[in-house]
Amino acid sequence: MTAARTTQSAAAPSGATGPRAVGRPDCAARPVSSRAATLLDRADELLSAAAGTPEPSERFHLAYLAALRGAGAVLAGAELRAVRPVRRPRTRNAWVLMARAEPGFAVWADFFADRSDTRAAIEAGVTRSVPADEASRFYDEVGRFLHEVEDYLTGADDRSGGADPRSGAGRRTA
Repeated sequence: MTAARTTQSAAAPSGATGPRAVGRPDCAARPVSSRAATLLDRADELLSAAAGTPEPSERFHLAYLAALRGAGAVLAGAELRAVRPVRRPRTRNAWVLMARAEPGFAVWADFFADRSDTRAAIEAGVTRSVPADEASRFYDEVGRFLHEVEDYLTGADDRSGGADPRSGAGRRTA
């Protein structure tokens, strides 16, 4: 298992609102809404918590929650970039919303949507067994997704997300 990715956010004054820069210090950062930066930071915290959890089902669950926060960061970033005001969507499904807001993340949206039933079953207490290798692979994919979200938000990667999580393409080393 790889270590959770780290985000070195530019420090914002306490209580500050409005855009701030996030990203790795070696990247030219673009302004990001404080909401997107906060969601990405929370995703990092959840993924770090998942890394320290010995129970595979809990690791899967925490990694899934990290991915949801990453989707929220994409939505916040897309909202900031929108030329016209964003209409209130009819659906509240994060994966559908993310794919609509940034089509380059559609493959990721499908990947996570396919695992929503497992997350719901864990939360409902219906199932508690997720194989350790499946939880570890999922954790790794969430880490890749969060890297792509960070790149999208900071402009380090001008494409709008998009490596296929099932192909292993675009795999990064920490």
